[in-house]
Amino acid sequence: MADDRPIGIFDSGIGGLTVLKELHLRFPDEELVYLGDTARVPYGSKSKETVVRYTRNNIDFLEAEGVKLVVVACNTASAYALPELKDHQSPPVVGVIQGGVEAAAKLTGGRIGVIGTEATIISNVYQQALARLSPGVSVKARACPMFVPLVEEGWVDNDIARAVAHRYLSDLRGEVDTLVLGCTHYPMLKGTIKQTLGEGTRLIDSAEETANMVGQKLDRLGMRASSKEKPPKVRFYVTDSPKRSMEVARRMLGQIDIQEAEYVDII
Repeated sequence: MADDRPIGIFDSGIGGLTVLKELHLRFPDEELVYLGDTARVPYGSKSKETVVRYTRNNIDFLEAEGVKLVVVACNTASAYALPELKDHQSPPVVGVIQGGVEAAAKLTGGRIGVIGTEATIISNVYQQALARLSPGVSVKARACPMFVPLVEEGWVDNDIARAVAHRYLSDLRGEVDTLVLGCTHYPMLKGTIKQTLGEGTRLIDSAEETANMVGQKLDRLGMRASSKEKPPKVRFYVTDSPKRSMEVARRMLGQIDIQEAEYVDII
């Protein structure tokens, strides 16, 4: 049977809109509800206990919106909160880390790079997951904190973006055969990153791999939506700065129709 309830997505900010975009492209019959916790971003500077509490808040909000599945489009929440919530997942939850790790382990020739925010890289979550899945592979991790503001300004393919990418990544050229984009903002910079590293490096897009996992879970649970003549509504909520969030969303989402960023208080 079809399940026409929406899919919920949340991030500590709005980088997870790359995941929403990929889900919209892959599953055009699915209604989507996005929550950006912009009042409490970034999660990376918070304690594990705080991140777990925020994640529960976000899931509770999305559950009240009637979602059938929640996508945690936040690396910090995926790393810290999902293990704590694994026995209390109603609705089902998909994180943003495992798909990228599995794809990298499958495709690499043995030399993997991981880029992310400082908090994600310091947490070692990708490094540890790759070591468990593919013991013996070489993993080079690199924090690229300036990539997030570049994406939010829309500077993804200009001289500034290329200079920053060169500064962060030029020494990885020829050193890694596979690079995991370990932040949901980073897919917006794929062209610039690819130019820096060269054609010999395969990029693992966290948004694409998360969408793959969502599709597998929908099929396994029999939760696909019924076919529709018109694209279903995409709802966009934020906990602070709706005007600014909407400006960034338009740059990130292109032709996807979102009417407004609606402020909500979930605390």
